Amino acid sequence: MTTFDYGPIEFYAIGFDGDRPGPAVLAAVDDLVASGTVNVLDLVFARRSPEGELEILELSDTIDDGGAPALDLEGLAGEEDILALAEGLEPGSSAAILVVELLWAKSFAAALYDAGGAVIARQSIPAPIVNAFLSEHAD
Repeated sequence: MTTFDYGPIEFYAIGFDGDRPGPAVLAAVDDLVASGTVNVLDLVFARRSPEGELEILELSDTIDDGGAPALDLEGLAGEEDILALAEGLEPGSSAAILVVELLWAKSFAAALYDAGGAVIARQSIPAPIVNAFLSEHAD
């Protein structure tokens, strides 16, 4: 069976009001890493000032005590990626730009590859939309 060094990766822009996400964001990411669900490859923060200026902060710039977690592929999210993901940030808001390896899908990707298959399309629907739809259409 084929063994991949990395599984599929996904880029996320997680938006927040204010100039930066709170510490609960890193705690939630840490929980996903500890459970073996994801591997964090890169993490940066973007914030848009009330005047509309965009500022990009590396993870190490946001943690005062130097206790930033190690990132496997820091810099994987390039400037073009970050600008595209942060495009919709409203003035006075911020976003965590997160690049994660989907550890749960790593062996699945290898099995598909060995079988001559590959994921050719993927659609994601955010949880709030799924839950709102289901609550509206509940019997």
